[in-house]
Amino acid sequence: MMGKEIFVISGESSSEQREWSMNQFNKSLDAKVFFGSIKGCGEGISLVGVSRILILDVHMNPSVTRQAIGWAFRPGQTKKVYAYRLVTADSPEEEDHSACFRKEAIAKMWFEWHEYCGYQNFEVEEIHLEESGDPFLDSFLVREDIRVLYKR
Repeated sequence: MMGKEIFVISGESSSEQREWSMNQFNKSLDAKVFFGSIKGCGEGISLVGVSRILILDVHMNPSVTRQAIGWAFRPGQTKKVYAYRLVTADSPEEEDHSACFRKEAIAKMWFEWHEYCGYQNFEVEEIHLEESGDPFLDSFLVREDIRVLYKR
């Protein structure tokens, strides 16, 4: 039910609608889903009511995606938050994701490198679904479409 369990912010949302949706979602016990496009939400978003983030598009600027994930990590967050990027296997999207990840790795090496840090600190680790720690991934319907899961 819109406005009670499901909330949306799009590029067409007014600043009042954005603020209302964000506040209602964060304080509602009934809230289930918050749909927000990266461009539609922009800056000033705080989603401390969220427990999972699903990034559905590959943005070629990795800092934009990191900012979107950061919306859940604001003062007041009490939940464990899982962030996922869904990437279609064997597609141009997968190639874009690989290019984006290389950009992220270069930035990390530039800004986070120190004498105790090696190249392995900038790679993702493949894990089994059982090791994710996310009970959402226990569902067969979710699991059947997952080809590989990486942890960062």
